[in-house]
Amino acid sequence: MLRVALLFIAAVSLGLTAMAEEVINRFDVAIAVEQDGDIVVTETINVTVEGNQIRRGIFRDLPRYFTQDGDRLRYDYDVLSVQRDGQSEPYETTTDGNAWRIRIGDPDRQLSREPHVYAIRYRVKNQIRYFDEFDELYWNVTGSYWAFPILTATARVTFPDGAQMVEQNGYTGGQGARGSAYRFRREGDAFAFETTEPLGREEGFTISLAIEKGVIDPPSAADKSALWWQRYGAVVILLVSLGGVFYFLYRSWRLVGVDPPKGPVFARYEAPEGYSPAAAHHIYHRGFHDHDALIATLVNLGIKGRVEIYAKDKKKIALTPKSEGTAPLASEEALLERKLLSGGPVMLGGKYNSAFTKAYMSFRKRVSRRFGSDYFKWNVGYTIFAVALSGAAIVWAILQATGWTPLLTGLVLAIVVMNGVFMYLMPAPTPKGQDVRTEIEGFKLYMEKAEKLQLNVADVGSGQPPPMTTERYEKFLPYAIALGVEKPWTKYFEKVLPEEAASYHPAWGHMGRYGSYSSFNRAMVASMSSAVTSAMPQSSSSSGSGGGGFSGGGGGGGGGGGW
Repeated sequence: MLRVALLFIAAVSLGLTAMAEEVINRFDVAIAVEQDGDIVVTETINVTVEGNQIRRGIFRDLPRYFTQDGDRLRYDYDVLSVQRDGQSEPYETTTDGNAWRIRIGDPDRQLSREPHVYAIRYRVKNQIRYFDEFDELYWNVTGSYWAFPILTATARVTFPDGAQMVEQNGYTGGQGARGSAYRFRREGDAFAFETTEPLGREEGFTISLAIEKGVIDPPSAADKSALWWQRYGAVVILLVSLGGVFYFLYRSWRLVGVDPPKGPVFARYEAPEGYSPAAAHHIYHRGFHDHDALIATLVNLGIKGRVEIYAKDKKKIALTPKSEGTAPLASEEALLERKLLSGGPVMLGGKYNSAFTKAYMSFRKRVSRRFGSDYFKWNVGYTIFAVALSGAAIVWAILQATGWTPLLTGLVLAIVVMNGVFMYLMPAPTPKGQDVRTEIEGFKLYMEKAEKLQLNVADVGSGQPPPMTTERYEKFLPYAIALGVEKPWTKYFEKVLPEEAASYHPAWGHMGRYGSYSSFNRAMVASMSSAVTSAMPQSSSSSGSGGGGFSGGGGGGGGGGGW
């Protein structure tokens, strides 16, 4: 029985401890109003700690913004000291929404369960309100969002010598309430307020004290400048950024981004001399477009007797090296032949091929190096610098702004659009690149519009385009593939020379089951594109359904915790 009784007493004691309420016994505030309108606030908070919500310390939330003359302005706080039970206590300041938080306590130390007294001393700039007939201190003494009841709250206000009170008011209760459970008295040169009823959770105490003008100095020029900057600083930052970055981008565009003069584009009947199909592709597209440059090069190697291409099906291509050709190869073509075909036959399609990937990457690097910066300048350094400046200005404006307005949104959008426009305008061809690209455009026009121009009726040597032949068709087929006009070029060949097209069986390619050269050619290009894609590294995209997922997989992420 004794053991049962002891267990019962222990359980009751634990229950009573768990139910013990943490409470602020006294919340005493001393406010010293200084000559320049700043105030120094000392909050002395006597709180009973029971280990429920308060284990290591307390935090004090102060508002980040206040409203003056219709403008949302930022409080300027300066913490002077923080103590607990008469000794300095560690603290840190953070922001959380509209709250400027002072978190007090040592994360490695638990508080004893007893009353503790916290003293928080801080300065707040420019907290006197100036009216025509009086100056006023209007201050929320305790704040209205405490998690604990406050048994007694007091406020003691002192002004510089000579202050004469015009009016005093106090308000108690929840946010927006107009309760008057307080009393007021003079204590020498001080004005004292004290609540007459306890404040519940999320109830507070606010005071208003008006004095005759002349005691507090009017706002200084520096104060007025600081307030003006708070009101309009974000707009100024964005306007200066918009103008400054535009000037930089415009001058840079005039310096490096204006295209050289371009000659007229007219049909040209020969490929630009000294430029392979891959080179023509890279210069025309100002880079690589899909895998057309590679496919055109493989076809050109086939036509030159260096490789035999067999389209096994819609997704697989077999490449067999040959040594029948004597025609010279461009540097990038010779590199691809050596890297890809020196080891014997190659099968592309169906699975990743590391050897092919290495050969392809080497080929792309060679083409980019030979036909890149000498022909076209991206001028990305200018746009990157402009974007960095614009981003820094936008971040600065966001941090500076005390409230976001449609004007600020419009300025940010203007900066974004301006950067986007100059990203489009800044790249430019070199004079050499402009001339060669103009030739390529004319050659592309010839292959694309040959049927409409009725080019086959011309006589050789007459100054008109030469007539279509099987050899001519085959010679320019790799260029047609590289420039994306293979279909009209082949269609024109079949229409002008139907018998030759029907009987044409290229030694470099096998049609398999395809009935005509036209259908074979189109299918071969499609098959090569598919095979090349499947031979390259593939990105992973997995599902978490059916038990196939894992911790950390899928979209999203992140996490959280508490202190």
